[in-house]
Parts: sequence; C-alpha cells; structure tokens
Amino acid sequence: MALVRRDARATEITPFRTWGPLSLLEEANRLFEEVMGDFARPLATAYVAPADLYETDEALVLEMAIPGLAPEDLEVSLEGTKLTVRGQVKPQEDVRVRRYYLQEIPHGSFVRTFTLPVEVKAEEAKAEFRHGILRLTLPKVAEARAKRIPIEVVQ
Repeated sequence: MALVRRDARATEITPFRTWGPLSLLEEANRLFEEVMGDFARPLATAYVAPADLYETDEALVLEMAIPGLAPEDLEVSLEGTKLTVRGQVKPQEDVRVRRYYLQEIPHGSFVRTFTLPVEVKAEEAKAEFRHGILRLTLPKVAEARAKRIPIEVVQ
C-alpha cells in the first residue's frame, strides 16, 4: 500500500475569495505540485557548507559549519588570496537495508573557494575544528592592517 500525502487545506470555490498579486502564483504552484507530486521537487542537491568570513584588526577569520565530518575528511589550501576548503560528507554505513521515508541529510564531496579581501600570512594560519565548526584564523600582512592616524588639535 502506498502512502499518499494530501494537503490539509481545503480547496474551496467561492466568489468572495481574497485576491492579491501573489495569490494567483501560489495557486499555480499548488496545482503544479498536486499534479506533478514528487517529480516537481528537486532530487538531491549538492552539499554547501555555510560559512562566515569576517575581519578583526589582526586577522581574517573563516568559520564553516560542517557537522558530522572528521578533520581528516577536510583539506584546506591557500594560494595567494584564494582560500579553498574541500571535504567529503560520507553516509553512515549500516549493514541493514534502509527504507527511507525522508532523506534530507546531504552526502558527497564539496568545495568552497573564497577570495580573501586582503593578503594574509599563510605560514601563520591556524585551523581549529570543534563541535562541527571549522575555524580558520589567517593573520593579515602588516600592510593590510588598519593603521590609526593620530588627530592633531589645531587652534
């Protein structure tokens, strides 16, 4: 017996239904999904690790969320101002046959490349991995650091 998902909202036909510029689009999307079913949904999407890249006075810091990975599954390289993070999210191995009802955890390899806004000292870069967060600290070269200019009071 196959399971069939039905939308809980009732389809009603009433002349007093509210109308707006997006209601027609929403209705078309609902009808398309109802007719096409699972074929209308994307199959598998590539894994994209979310990241934050920010700057402090001394360094650039990249934080990337990659839960479920071990540090040995990651590769970080820096070439000029191009920072590349590669990894592979492996599915859990299980000897039993699985029958999925829902499968949203992405698997596979990923590559993220970032163009750094300033030059950094590659030899002093640090990488830490804690609780699924990769944190790269890339010290800026002296020329890229902000310089404080003293203000002279003139009377």
